[in-house]
Amino acid sequence: MELTVHGPLRGITGSETVSLSEADGPEPQTVHTLLKRLVKQHPRADDQLFDNEGRLRGSVRVLVDGDRATPETPCPPTAEISVIPAAQGG
Repeated sequence: MELTVHGPLRGITGSETVSLSEADGPEPQTVHTLLKRLVKQHPRADDQLFDNEGRLRGSVRVLVDGDRATPETPCPPTAEISVIPAAQGG
């Protein structure tokens, strides 16, 4: 599965598009599980995406097939996923 990343995530991943490794196990993929897989491949993304308690930061926007998604939103293998962290600075 591929994700399109924006903002500081591009600097962390080195690319606009990130291919995620295969899922571990048969569990259904959700926004939360995909982002955890992203962090597993790119640990520096953790602070951009999750708070200290492991919850998705409220400032992070995730789109699944162009629609705003929640952490529980299902992500079928053919979905187009975009991840937009909060912009820093002022």
